[in-house]
Amino acid sequence: MFTSTQIAQFRAALQGKRTQILRAREERDSQAAMADAGPGDAVDVAEGVIEDRDRAALAEHDLALLNEIEHALAKLDAGTYGLSEVSGRPIAIERLKAVPWARQEAEEAERMERAMRR
Repeated sequence: MFTSTQIAQFRAALQGKRTQILRAREERDSQAAMADAGPGDAVDVAEGVIEDRDRAALAEHDLALLNEIEHALAKLDAGTYGLSEVSGRPIAIERLKAVPWARQEAEEAERMERAMRR
């Protein structure tokens, strides 16, 4: 379905995104450790709570995205990358270039999102 060059490009894109997420997480963790260094007034405490909540939300999002990336890498290894998990049809290469961890065609993803909003 894909050439070896395309597969290498998808693998590099997925691994690059994984590295980017992990570095951002390390940076946030480092900043959090520095922010927790000392006591502060009530405003500092309130800002800290908000920052902790934001960090937790980002961490949750990052973890979900890392799982999607690992899943896509496993599909590359298994030879099933680029096939919709819904219909089994090929996912458009343009979609995979934009979202290399995509599990289904764009139309299928849109239908699923609409159904979840109902």
